Amino acid sequence: MKIAIGGMQKNEMELAVKKADPQIETIITNDLNASKLLKSGEADYYLGACESGGGSAISILIGLVGYSKCATVCKNGQRPNKEEIIKAVNDGKICFGMTVSSINDTVPILIDALKNK
Repeated sequence: MKIAIGGMQKNEMELAVKKADPQIETIITNDLNASKLLKSGEADYYLGACESGGGSAISILIGLVGYSKCATVCKNGQRPNKEEIIKAVNDGKICFGMTVSSINDTVPILIDALKNK
């Protein structure tokens, strides 16, 4: 599995992914390049973080990859919801946005859902 990482706190996001599963290949990039990596098959998923979970975390990917492929999995002021994350993965979402403050709580749930898809 290859995951492109964009948005804010990219290094923190990468550490959380590697902690959840050291076997996952990560690519730290920007949103534009992430969309190209996803479309070419060079990346399987995208993770991004920002303060709201739905702004710079994922908004450009929504425009470039399509709304139907994107999900905000943790919004500002909320805790990650395991059932909603699993549903997003099972619905075929490949781009995931979350709040910076929720990276360490959200990423393990998301990685587990992606691995069990």
